[in-house]
Amino acid sequence: MLPPLPLPDTATPPLTRGHKKRERTRRGLVDAALRLIARKEVGEIALLEVATEAAVSNGTIYNYFRTREEVLEAVGIAMAAEFSDAISDLSADVSCGAQRLAIGVRMFLCRAAVDHQWANALLRIIHFDQAMRSRLATHVLGDLREGLRSGMFCYEDEGVALDLVLSCTTGAMRSIVDGRAVEGHDVQVTKMVLRALGVSLAKASKIAAKPLPV
Repeated sequence: MLPPLPLPDTATPPLTRGHKKRERTRRGLVDAALRLIARKEVGEIALLEVATEAAVSNGTIYNYFRTREEVLEAVGIAMAAEFSDAISDLSADVSCGAQRLAIGVRMFLCRAAVDHQWANALLRIIHFDQAMRSRLATHVLGDLREGLRSGMFCYEDEGVALDLVLSCTTGAMRSIVDGRAVEGHDVQVTKMVLRALGVSLAKASKIAAKPLPV
């Protein structure tokens, strides 16, 4: 194996062993909070309960988070950033805002179908954490604006359009988790979202049924 190339002077210095351990511990706490959120109401979760779930001492968690709200914000940001950014990367070559939006909605629904714990956690925290909603909204707004600019979408109020997309997506995720999803649920929901945004039936059907990027 060839030795690694030297980093340029402007590169970020590599993390030390201590920094790596601290990041692992923090990630473990966030993952523990995620598991708890999937099982119970957000308001019922105590900070020390997160420490117990993560198998760390009560004192350790205070080195990372001071309040339950700080933990929940970290969970929300991590969930929104990880999946939304992954979707954006996969659809980076897609110029059509309507198609990008369709990809996003379908991928959230498909993820919910295979990972109910993740879906439950997202559904519980999205109504609690503003940072998570803001991160998700950033991605959706870009697609809405591009669809409106191109003439594919037709809506009067951007905020209402945003609420429509987020509410329909999370509502459909809840149907999946509760076992009420219909056949081709992701495609059907996406088609209806596109129709509500002004896309014709023929175009909405075609866009919603396009293969997802991999």
